[in-house]
Amino acid sequence: MNIGQLASKAGVNPQTIRYYEREGILPAPARRAGSNYRDYSETTLETLGFIKNAQAAGFKLSQIHQILVASARHDSNCDEVQRMIRQRRAEVAEKLRTLHAFQRTLSKMEQACQENAVDGCCPTLRLLHATGKANQ
Repeated sequence: MNIGQLASKAGVNPQTIRYYEREGILPAPARRAGSNYRDYSETTLETLGFIKNAQAAGFKLSQIHQILVASARHDSNCDEVQRMIRQRRAEVAEKLRTLHAFQRTLSKMEQACQENAVDGCCPTLRLLHATGKANQ
């Protein structure tokens, strides 16, 4: 199948496929005899499905590439993939901690605005302006 057909079946943009090829995530396709057209196999379609599933699980492309390399080795076992899963879970946990801190700060700002608005001047704006000066 050509790149347009593959992209349509996989639900991705043709540029995404080309990018994955440049980055080595997808192998270079065979070329059709007598032309320079790329000829993709069902295996490539399956790999694109794997990539999308891994992205949905939160893996970065570099991690997906490592998993694909590990799965291509017939002597590989789950230890390497399990290590990557634990690493990704730790990264996600750290991001969640950061997001929760943002959420607490925003809640405090909102509460301060509701409780302390005086003369049409928002206390949060005063605080943010003062913080900006302190960081200069």
